[in-house]
Parts: sequence; structure tokens; C-alpha cells
Amino acid sequence: MDYVNVEDAKNENGLRLALTMGVPGPWSQAAKYIFEYKNIPYIPVTQKGGRDNPELFAWTGHRNAPVAVYEDEAPCVGWYEIIMLAERIAPNPGLVPGASAARAEMFGLITEIASEGGFAWLRRLSLIGMLFATSDDPKVRRTPEVLAARYGYSKAAAVRAEAGCADILNMLADRLRTQAAGGSEYFVGDGFTAADLYWATFSQLAAPMAEDLNPMPPNLRLAYQAPATLPVDPLLITHRDMIYERHLSLPLDF
Repeated sequence: MDYVNVEDAKNENGLRLALTMGVPGPWSQAAKYIFEYKNIPYIPVTQKGGRDNPELFAWTGHRNAPVAVYEDEAPCVGWYEIIMLAERIAPNPGLVPGASAARAEMFGLITEIASEGGFAWLRRLSLIGMLFATSDDPKVRRTPEVLAARYGYSKAAAVRAEAGCADILNMLADRLRTQAAGGSEYFVGDGFTAADLYWATFSQLAAPMAEDLNPMPPNLRLAYQAPATLPVDPLLITHRDMIYERHLSLPLDF
């Protein structure tokens, strides 16, 4: 990924997309793939995970990624805002169902995957704990320390989070089984939607793809890998691999 710094990006037109540099952050990866799938060109802007990112904050009012800035519009930060921005810029190919019931199902699934209290939010607590356990260098420990303060990490919270992750993973697998019984390979309806895209990218927090497809740092790979106490239904990984094969580019680029 050829990143542009904030100061240079501010003076560009079109879509500027701040992404977490150097790691496969699932929120950033999902945002990137949304615009790639729709063939919407963007300028990747540097955001450093676990840092204050003062230049990004001064420009957008946000320190985390992703942040999408389109022309002179207000920055979009939440996953819903980013999806709807992409739908507005390029309605086709669509990622959001036209029927309200299907939209409700899709957005509900993404909420369980990506919103506060959802799968990734809960897995992040365990990930922070793993980073503490594998980081002896004080400079390296600064990142998990910042994340722990930002997201309310404690050993007790990480233990509670695992039960929440298991519940969500079971729900997602059950959803795929129900869909398969009706003849669909996708989470909603009969085709590819943002729900499939979000699970594909966020599944890396449970079962990272192989090194040649997801060349992440070894200590981060260890943290991303789900513990043995959190079984991941193979159906979820089969679905993930199918989505990448049919709809998303590989290897991951960050």
C-alpha cells in the first residue's frame, strides 16, 4: 500500500481513506475492500494504530481508522457511514439489499461483527492481552497500553469477552446453515452483500489466512489466532475463503 501523509492528502480531491498502516486491521480492511469492490479510486492515508495521530485528528477530528473523506464533505468514520458513502458514489455494484427486511438483516449481522460489543470489539480485548504477554520491550508495550486504556481492557473483561465471541460465532454459523438450507451461499438473500465482506475481513481475528495471503507480523498473528477455548466452526472459514476467491483481492494489502 502506497500511503500518503495527512498533509499531502488534505490538498487532494476525490476520496481520501485513512487506514491503519502495517497491520490487517479489520475495520480498515473492510473499508478498503468496499471501495475496491465498487471500483472507487481512493488515496490511502497513513494512520498508525495505537498512536495519537495528531495530524489526522487535526484534519478529521478522529485518531482511529478508517476515516473516509470525500471531496469537501464531512469525514465518515463508522462502518455504516462508510458503506452508505460508497453506495452513494457508486450504486453499482451494490452491497446493500434493496428490500428493507433484507437490509435490516444485513445491518444487524454487521453490527454483531463490527460494532461496540460485537465480535471484533470483544476479540480485541483478548488480542490486547496477548500483546501484553508477548511484548517485553517497553517501546513495543506502548501500543497495548494505549489500547487497553482506550477500550477498557482487563483480564476479567477478556475472560467475559470470550463467551460473547462464542455466542456471535455460533449465531453466524447457524445463519449460514439456514441460508444453505434455502439454497444460498451468502449471509443475506442470494448474493454478495456487505455482511459477507465484513465477515471475510473480520474473520482474520479468529483464523488468520496463511502468511502468503496475510503477511502479518508473527506476534500479531499469534494474537489474532483464536484460542483453543474459542472454537471456530469450519463453515465460517469455508465461507470466508469463498468470498475472497469470488469477490475480494488477495493477498491482503496493508
